[in-house]
Amino acid sequence: MVPDESMAYAIATWARFDAGISDDLLRALSAAFALVAAADGELAESEVDEFIDLLRRKADVFSGINFHELERAFRDLTDSLIADPEQGRARACDCITRVKGDAEKCELVRSGAAIALAVDGRVRAPEQAAMQDICTALGLEA
Repeated sequence: MVPDESMAYAIATWARFDAGISDDLLRALSAAFALVAAADGELAESEVDEFIDLLRRKADVFSGINFHELERAFRDLTDSLIADPEQGRARACDCITRVKGDAEKCELVRSGAAIALAVDGRVRAPEQAAMQDICTALGLEA
C-alpha cells in the first residue's frame, strides 16, 4: 500500500471503532507510537514533545482516546527507550503483544502506527522497520 492509501485505510479503521479504549489497547498504541518515534535509533525529549504535538494534530482521528492517558503512557515508554534502548524496546514490544490475538485491537494498533508513521509526510527505512517490529509483536504480516 502506498502511504496515502495506507493513511486513508488507517483513518477509516479508527473511524469505524466505537468501543471503549481498554488499558491494554492504550498501552499497545502508546508503545507502537514510541517505537515509531524512536525508529531512527535516537530519541531526545524534544522529539518526544514534537511527536506528541504531531499526534494531537490528528486527535480527531483517534476517537475515544484519552490523550492525557495516552501521553502519560507514551512518555513512560519513551523515557524507557531513552534510558536503555534495548530494554525499552523489549518493554514496548511486550505492551504491544498484550493485544495479540484480538483482531480488532491488533488492527487498531497497526492502523494507529501507520498514521503516526505517515504523519510528517515521509516514511523512512527505519520507520518501516519499526512498523515491521510492531506487526511481528501483533502476530500480523506487515
